[in-house]
Amino acid sequence: MAPAPSDPDQASNLTSGLTSILACIIPLLALIYIGSVLWTLDYTNRRRNPLNKAISLASHHYAPIAYAFVVITSLVVIAIPSWILLQYNLQHNYPNTKTEIGMRLVLFTACWTSVTAATFTILFVHPTWSRHPITSVGTQSIWVLFTWAFWVASATTLNAALPRLFDKQTCQHLVYCGHIRAIFAFSVLEIAVFTMGMAAMMWFAWRCARDVWAPSATRGQSV
Repeated sequence: MAPAPSDPDQASNLTSGLTSILACIIPLLALIYIGSVLWTLDYTNRRRNPLNKAISLASHHYAPIAYAFVVITSLVVIAIPSWILLQYNLQHNYPNTKTEIGMRLVLFTACWTSVTAATFTILFVHPTWSRHPITSVGTQSIWVLFTWAFWVASATTLNAALPRLFDKQTCQHLVYCGHIRAIFAFSVLEIAVFTMGMAAMMWFAWRCARDVWAPSATRGQSV
C-alpha cells in the first residue's frame, strides 16, 4: 500500500473543501432538474399538444415519475463514490485495485444514468419532443437495457473486489465500509428498477405490436 500523504493537515483541508463542494453541487443539480421538469410540465399543459400515439396514457403519467426517481438516486450515488475516490487519492488507503476500479465504474454509471434519464424526462413530457422517434418504446428499451447492463457490471465488479462486504468482521477492518455498503445497496436498487423497466418496455412493445397486427380488434375493444 502506498504511504500516507506527508501533510495530513493539508489533505484534511482539501477533503473538507471538496466535500463541501459536493454537498452544494449535488442538491443544486437536483433542484435544477426538478425546476426544468416543472417548467416543461407547465409548458406542456399550456400547449396541450397530442401525445405520441406509440406511448400509452399510463406511461405518459408514470414514466416521468420513474425517470425522476432514477435521476435523484443516481445523483446520490454520484456523491458517495466521488467522496470515496477523493479519499483514496489523498490517503492511498484503498483495500485493493479492484475496489478503486469498481468505484470508478459505479461513478461512470451513475453519471450516465442521471444525465440520460434527466434528458429522457424532459423529452418525454415536452409537447413537441414527446412525439419524436427518440422517445419511442424501441429507443427507451435500448437505453434501459444498456443502463441495466452498466449497473450489473458495476455491482458485479464491486462485489468481486469485496466479496465479504456485508460480513461484520470484514467491515471492522475496511475503511469507509458503511459508504461502500450504501453504494452497493443503491446499485442493487438501480438494477431492480431497471429490471422492472425492461418488463414495462416489453409490455408496451407488445401493446404496440398488437395495435399494428390487429388494429380492428383493438378498436373493437375500445368501443
